Amino acid sequence: MNDDVGQVARRFLDAIVWGEHLVVWEMLSPAGREHVLAAGARRGLDPLQAQRIRLGTSPIDERDAFLSGVVHGLRVDFSMVPLEEVEPTERVLDRPDGSVEVPLECPANFGSGGWSAGTLVFSRLEGTWMVDRVHPVVSGSE
Repeated sequence: MNDDVGQVARRFLDAIVWGEHLVVWEMLSPAGREHVLAAGARRGLDPLQAQRIRLGTSPIDERDAFLSGVVHGLRVDFSMVPLEEVEPTERVLDRPDGSVEVPLECPANFGSGGWSAGTLVFSRLEGTWMVDRVHPVVSGSE
């Protein structure tokens, strides 16, 4: 697998399962954080609150409430599969912009193989794989 991106994908999924909202936030790239904040804005997140979260200056309770909501939203996005069973596959796809796409698979309850649960898109920043986007196939959302 492309360096250790599979391990990073597994850690990100585990953080969602275990509700580790700070870990989820820390694993998001700047582009991933902006995507999350834009989604929050579409759902009524106050622009000043978004800026405080972006800059890391929000009060702890405000930050934790928002990030807990992010984790809840990710769980909803993956609600059609047992998230604790979703695994990154070995088929890492290189993208033209230098990022990589890691397909996620959920094991089938019958036969062999599994079915797609979505993908995670990563970029490498300062030697660390960070999540740019989450694409759960099962919910039809980005």
